[in-house]
Amino acid sequence: MHYRNWIAAGTAVSLLVCVALLGGCDFGTDVKPPKDEQPPEEAEDGGKKANDVVKQPLGPPPKPPVPDWPQPAATLLLSGNQIGYLEPCGCSERQSGGLSRRADLLRRLKEKGWPTAGLDLGNTIKRSRRQSQIKFETSAKALDDMNYRALALGPKELALGADFLLSQHTFDPEQPVAGFPFLAANVVLFGSADLGTPRATTVFSVGKIKVGTTAILSPAMAKDILETTDRDTLDVIAPDEPLKQAIAALKAEKPDLLVLLSHADLEESRRLAKAFPDFDLILSAGGYDHPTGEPETVGDTLLVTVGKKAQHVGLVGFYPEDKEHRLRFQLVDLDRERFLDTDAMLAYMKQYQERLEQERLSAVELPVSHNSGFTYVGSAKCGECHTKAYDKWKATPHANAFESLKHPRNGQADFGITRIYDPECLACHVTGWDPENVLRFKGGFINEEFAKTDIEKELGRILKGSGCENCHGPGSQHVELVEADKIDESRKSIQVSLKTARNSLCITCHDLDNSPKFEFDKYWKRIAHPGLD
Repeated sequence: MHYRNWIAAGTAVSLLVCVALLGGCDFGTDVKPPKDEQPPEEAEDGGKKANDVVKQPLGPPPKPPVPDWPQPAATLLLSGNQIGYLEPCGCSERQSGGLSRRADLLRRLKEKGWPTAGLDLGNTIKRSRRQSQIKFETSAKALDDMNYRALALGPKELALGADFLLSQHTFDPEQPVAGFPFLAANVVLFGSADLGTPRATTVFSVGKIKVGTTAILSPAMAKDILETTDRDTLDVIAPDEPLKQAIAALKAEKPDLLVLLSHADLEESRRLAKAFPDFDLILSAGGYDHPTGEPETVGDTLLVTVGKKAQHVGLVGFYPEDKEHRLRFQLVDLDRERFLDTDAMLAYMKQYQERLEQERLSAVELPVSHNSGFTYVGSAKCGECHTKAYDKWKATPHANAFESLKHPRNGQADFGITRIYDPECLACHVTGWDPENVLRFKGGFINEEFAKTDIEKELGRILKGSGCENCHGPGSQHVELVEADKIDESRKSIQVSLKTARNSLCITCHDLDNSPKFEFDKYWKRIAHPGLD
C-alpha cells in the first residue's frame, strides 16, 4: 500500500515543577476548585471501566485535549517506552504522563465517536525483579482495559525471562489469545516460533477498518540481554527475513492499514521503511526523550516517535477516502491541565501497591552490603551529640519523608493509596537504601510489621525518613570512635564535602524526575547544619 500522508503534527512541552525537598509521588491530581466549578458526574455507558472518571476539574483547558480533526475512519493510540512509570514520572506534581490520564484521553475519543485502538511499542518496565513483574502484569491489565490490541516486546520485557513471558499468555490454537498478543516477528523463545508468544503478526478491526500489525526488536538494542542469556532460551535474529514473512501473512488478510512497531533506533527504522515500503505507519523507539511531535515521511511511510516515560502518546487518524491525505498524526502531552484521573486506573494503582504489601518485597528481597562495611544507628542517635543539626533535620521534609508516602502532596486529591511498601518509593524516603539501584542495605529500613527480630523492629522505627546516614553513611564506626574518645578520626569518618554533596550525593534522589527544578545552593540553605552543635 503506497499512501501519501497528510501530517497534522502537534505537540506540547511538559512543564516540570518541583517545590519541595522530598515528598510523596502523586497521581497528577490538582487542588479542588469551588463546588460550582465541579464537572458533571460521568454516566455509566456500559463501556470499559477506563471510561469512569473521577470528578476532578482542572479549570479551562489551554487547548483541545484531542485533535480538531474530521472524524477518522479509525484512530490508533500509540505509546511506548513507559519504563515503569505507571503514574506521571517522578514526584513532581506538574509532570506529564500516567495510565490514568491516558485512559481519560481514550474516554474523550469515545465521546467524539472515534473508533480507537491502542498499540504499544514495549519497554513497559525498567528493571527485572519481582516488583517489575508485578508492574508488568498491572500495565498489561490496564492496557487491555484501554482496548490495546498489541504490545511489542522490547529489551526490558525480554529481561523478565522467557518463562515469565510465556506464563503471561497461555496459547491454545483453537482459542483466541486472552487479552492482546505480545508481538515480535524476530524474537524466538525456547527455539520455537510455535509457542504462541511472541506472535509475528496480528490483525484487528477498528470500526470498519482492518489493521495488520507486526513488530521487530533490533538485535543491537537487545545486545545486553543476549550476552547474559542462553540462546536456546531466547534469541533475537536479524529482522529482514521475519518481516518479509510477516508482511506476506498480513497482506493475505487484506488489511486496510499496515503498521510496524519498530523497537529500533531511528536510523534502523528508516532503513526498514525503505526496505519494506508496504508499511503505511512505523512507530520507532528512537528519537528524543521529549519528541518535537514532527513525524517523518520515508517514501510513502509515516515514521513517528512518542518519546520516553509515556509522558506523551501519539494519535493517528486514518482517512481511507482521502487519496492525498490518508494519515494524520498528533503528539499529545498527557498534562494535568487537560486530563483527569480515571477510576479504573486508580484501582489498578491501588491493587499494585497492595500486591507489594502482600508480597512483602521491601523485606524479602535480599539486602546488599554497604561499601563502608558499617551499620546504621538512626538519626536520633546522631542527635545525642549533634543537637542543633538534629533539630534542623527534624524541621525539614526529609524527616517526614516516610510519612509523606501515606498521603498525597499538599492540596491534592486523596485516593487512599499508600506507597509505604513500595521499594521504588522507600529508596528515597527512608534511611539505609541505595536509591539509584533501589536496593536495601543490610541494616537499612524495613517496615516494622515485616520485621522478624526486635532489632529489625527498632531499626524500622528509627530509620524512618531520609536521615543523617543517607548522606554521611552508616554511623556505627563514628559512634565507636566517639565513645573511644578518638574525636579527629570520628569526624573524618562521617565528613562529606559540599562538592561531593553537590556533584554526586543529593542528585541520587533529587534527579530530573523527582526534582526537576532542584538547585543545590538554594536547597542547601534550607538544610545546612554546620558544626557539632
